[in-house]
Amino acid sequence: VLYPAFAMAAVEQLGEAEKLKAEGNRQHQEGNYKKALGAYHKVFCFINGLVPPPANQDLVSLSSNQIPPEKVNEVRRLKETTRLNMAACYLKLGEHQKCVDACNQALELGQNPKAYFRRAQAYLELSNFSR
Repeated sequence: VLYPAFAMAAVEQLGEAEKLKAEGNRQHQEGNYKKALGAYHKVFCFINGLVPPPANQDLVSLSSNQIPPEKVNEVRRLKETTRLNMAACYLKLGEHQKCVDACNQALELGQNPKAYFRRAQAYLELSNFSR
């Protein structure tokens, strides 16, 4: 797919974020949870400023941080799965409140059974049975 020049910056940022997530996944698989978290946090340095296209497609934005329409779901999914992976790391490190927070952030992006399960595991460790 060819993107207009103004959209290339956003597409490149998304590519960098995906590379960092893959690095985090590799670190997680090797049991390096703190290094994995470092990579996962960097994912958000690349994607937090990205914005979806305007609702009115007739308006052409020259914003370098605008996501092409076909990439919107990809960005949402990347945010969600990265938060879930962060939650898994926090569980392994015994940082249960941070796990709960990461799961809550993932759930803001959509219903996900893994987020509910990991959050429940963290609540169990925190002895918080009221949720």
